[in-house]
Amino acid sequence: MALIGIVIIKSVLAIAVKPGSFLVSYSGISYFLLLLLATSFAVRNGIQNTLGSRPFWTFLAIGYGLWALDQWIFLYYELGLHIEVPENSIADPVLFLHIAPFMAAVAILPHRNVSERRIYRTILNSLSLLFFWGFLYGYTVFPYQYLFSSARSPSYAFRFDILYLLENLALVLVVGILSLRVEAPWKSIYLHLLGATSLYTLSSAATNLAIDSGGYVNGKLYGLGLTASVCWFVWIPLRARQVPGAVVKATRSDGSRGSHASAWAMLAVLMISIPMVGELFQRNENTGMRTLRLLVATVAIVGLASAAYIKEFLARRGLASRVGVANDRLRLAMDSARSVAWDWDVRSGRDQWFGDLKTIFGIPSDTYVGHVEDFRRRVHPDDQSQVWKAVSNAMHGHQPYAAEFRILWADGTVRWVDAKGKFYYSRDGRPERMLGMAVDITERKQAEEALSRATRRAIEAEEREHNRIARDLHEDIGQRLALSAIEIDKLKTDFPNQTQEIRSRMDAVWQQTLEILSDVKASAHELHSPRLEYLGIAEVMRCFCKEFGDRKKVAIDFTSRGLPSLVPPDVSICLFRVLQEALHNGVEHSGVRDFEVQLWGISDEIHLMVRDAGAGFDLEAARKGQGLGLIRMEERLKLVKGTFSIESQPKSGTTVQARVSLSSGSDSMRAAG
Repeated sequence: MALIGIVIIKSVLAIAVKPGSFLVSYSGISYFLLLLLATSFAVRNGIQNTLGSRPFWTFLAIGYGLWALDQWIFLYYELGLHIEVPENSIADPVLFLHIAPFMAAVAILPHRNVSERRIYRTILNSLSLLFFWGFLYGYTVFPYQYLFSSARSPSYAFRFDILYLLENLALVLVVGILSLRVEAPWKSIYLHLLGATSLYTLSSAATNLAIDSGGYVNGKLYGLGLTASVCWFVWIPLRARQVPGAVVKATRSDGSRGSHASAWAMLAVLMISIPMVGELFQRNENTGMRTLRLLVATVAIVGLASAAYIKEFLARRGLASRVGVANDRLRLAMDSARSVAWDWDVRSGRDQWFGDLKTIFGIPSDTYVGHVEDFRRRVHPDDQSQVWKAVSNAMHGHQPYAAEFRILWADGTVRWVDAKGKFYYSRDGRPERMLGMAVDITERKQAEEALSRATRRAIEAEEREHNRIARDLHEDIGQRLALSAIEIDKLKTDFPNQTQEIRSRMDAVWQQTLEILSDVKASAHELHSPRLEYLGIAEVMRCFCKEFGDRKKVAIDFTSRGLPSLVPPDVSICLFRVLQEALHNGVEHSGVRDFEVQLWGISDEIHLMVRDAGAGFDLEAARKGQGLGLIRMEERLKLVKGTFSIESQPKSGTTVQARVSLSSGSDSMRAAG
């Protein structure tokens, strides 16, 4: 409201007061004070880092300060010395150069609020702008100002007004373009800056035109536009303080901006070189002026080139420093994670490793450069075919590479690694490079092996206990039940004169005893079937399916084909237990009475499948539940290097599949007896 009041007072003076009055003359003091106020507000914003861009407010304060200095010079001569400002004063150069800091403030793109902003970039950008606009002023205006200082040169005034107008229009254009591309909160700041610079450009152009035409009178309305624009400039730093700081969002540093700025600087150098060449062929102009112009152009070229070179040098040095720090961080992270990265040039075979090489390969260094064959020799002989098959599949299938394998040291130490990598290809599809990382998983493998040994011992103990219970059922309880049945039958023979009721009850007890005996024998066979050693897995599974179906009153369709003549005992017991668990679970939970069991062999593998069309279940929920059936089947198959899978969905049936490779060298898990 105070700024608007100043504009209104200025308007009243321009209309009501006679032009040339002392009141109008002294109104220039308010113009000067407004510029000082704008400078102080910008300095305060710079100190407090308003909107997270201290350089922006610093350059704005410099521009305001130069503008205030120009106005002070006018006040000094007009009100202090009561003379017109001399032509050879520094007022016009200061007025011209005050636009350059405004351009520098906009050129740093404060709306990006770039994190880790380098101060040298800001300074060198401002110097580049200063050299460029300083060259234009020194080349086109400065000679006419000081070489023709006896009387105001019309050529000088015209050149200054045109160049000053171009400078202001350039600032308006840049701010206008940025205003269309930025978002809040900086959009508001840019729009105010655009309005203030546009109003000042029009007002200053009108004022300079009036001065050059000799019709300038202090207090006319074109001075009102200048006062209004200054008030608007004062409002910009005040408006910025109204924006909540939480709205500002920092972005990552963009290293390409430094190169772009340097490219513009070198383009300016080429542009400046053109008039320099022209000056060499001038013969009809004052020698001193030509010399001055060449000197100004040379200084500008040297300044611009030096600024561009220094900026690129510092940027590259900073980039190298950041890369070095990033590499150190990566190495520390890899050492702490016991990992190694590699870079393989596929065409030359050159292979570079870096990271925790000592832990994985036993190499007392953090880098190693060699050939891919060096790596091949370090892979455990039993895992080499597996590793290179995975590499080949990833290379030709354009797929990520992944493998777990062992590394064998020269002293016999074995380390497990989990490796993942990616191939990079040329335009014609040929593999050129492979990058990857391997993590030491020896401790995990040792824990898995310890768990596997514990599981194996538990299962072996379970099988021994099954064998003992089965033997007790068969040789003790079974025989005693058989003797009881014989005694009951003998009682019927020894006492033929018993009543019909007693004979019927004896027949019922005898029949019940036989059923119990049958159940005991079936339970004994389920706990331990000695027929596996004599009849083979297919025949034992067939008999079990028939006996189980008869007892549970379900239909089991069993088929087998292509089985090898000899199946290791541990594989036979494992698959037999999986069949038992799957059928028990199916009868209890599926809700159907028909099941399908298939057992077949392919090459050196044995497959088992148990399927039903029942209720099905949610596999993830079952794994999280209390039942141990799925876990027991998985653990048994892991011990024989087999795989286990279940396909099931609610109301869609269940399919249990087990696969065991006979050539994988499974550890023998033999039951007692």
